[in-house]
Amino acid sequence: MAKGDRLPRLLKMILTIQAHPGLSAEELARECGVGLRQIFRDLRSLDYAGVPIYNDNGYRLMDNFALQEVSFSLDEALALLYGLKLIERQKALFPVKRLKERIMALLPRGLRDGAEEMDLRVDVATGLAADYSEKTDLFRSLNQAIRESRQVVIDYYCFYRDECNERTVDPYRLVFKDGFWYLVAFCHLREEVRLFRLDRIRRIRLAEARFEPPRERLEEELSYHTAWGMELGREFELRVRFWGDSARFVRETQFHWSQQLEELADGSLIFSAKPRGLKAVARWILSFGGEAEVLAPAELRAMVQEELQKASERYRCDG
Repeated sequence: MAKGDRLPRLLKMILTIQAHPGLSAEELARECGVGLRQIFRDLRSLDYAGVPIYNDNGYRLMDNFALQEVSFSLDEALALLYGLKLIERQKALFPVKRLKERIMALLPRGLRDGAEEMDLRVDVATGLAADYSEKTDLFRSLNQAIRESRQVVIDYYCFYRDECNERTVDPYRLVFKDGFWYLVAFCHLREEVRLFRLDRIRRIRLAEARFEPPRERLEEELSYHTAWGMELGREFELRVRFWGDSARFVRETQFHWSQQLEELADGSLIFSAKPRGLKAVARWILSFGGEAEVLAPAELRAMVQEELQKASERYRCDG
C-alpha cells in the first residue's frame, strides 16, 4: 500500500475500533481492507503514537480516549480531504459531507483555514461507469455480511448469458475498478471465486450461514488479477510489440506487477507480462490500433486478428 494511504488507514482503524469494540485482528483486517500482517504493524504504530488500544476479548480503546486528541499537520489533513473527494461521487456509500465537517472540526483554526482554501482549489474528476445512487441498502447489506462473515443470496444478472439467476456466495471484499464496484466472493453455484458487478445485483438477502474468511494469500492473488479490468482467468505468458507513440506510452507506464520491457534497435518495444483474462488483455491491445502486435500467446493473437478483421469488413467500401 502506498505511503500516502497510511494516515487514512490508521484513522479508519481508530474509527472502526471505536464503532465496533471487541473486533479480533482478523475482523479488523476485513473491516479495514488490509492483510493480517498489516493490521499488526498498524496496531504497533498506533501504540507507539500513544493511542490507548488494548486487547480484551478483541481490540478496544480506553474509555477516556477521544479522537480529538489526534492531531494532524496541514499536509495530513489535506491527504484525508483529497481521499474524501475520491469517494464524494459515491453518494450511496458514505455521508461524505458530515465526515468532512468532523475532520475540519479536529483542526486548529489556522490549519482549518488553509485546508478549507485548498479544498476549494482541488477537484477529483474520477468518473463513474454505473449509477449507485439507489444502491445504499445493497452496500449496507454487503458491509454487514463481510463484517460478520455471513453468506448472502443474490439475484445476479449475467451479462454474457443475458439471464438472471440466484446464487449463494461468501462475500470476501469490495473493489472499485475503472468506474465499477465489484464484489469478490466464493460462488457456491460455480464452486470458485468469482467477481460480481454490484450494479448487476438485482436483489440481496443475508443468510444465517457463516463462512471461513480467506487467508491473506487470496488477497495477494486477487490484486494481480486487476491489472486489466476485473476479469479472472488462467495465467498466461504475454508478449506484445509496440511501435511509435504507443511504445513511448507503454515505456512510461506500469500496467502489471510482472511486466518486463525489451528495447529494440528500431525504437520499438517488446512488452512481456503474466496476466489473467484473455478478453480483457485483447481489449487493451486493440486500443493501440496498428501500433501493437501480439507475439504470444497464439490464442490471443488469433483473437485480436479476428476482431481486427471484423472491424475491417465493417469499414470496407464496395464502391
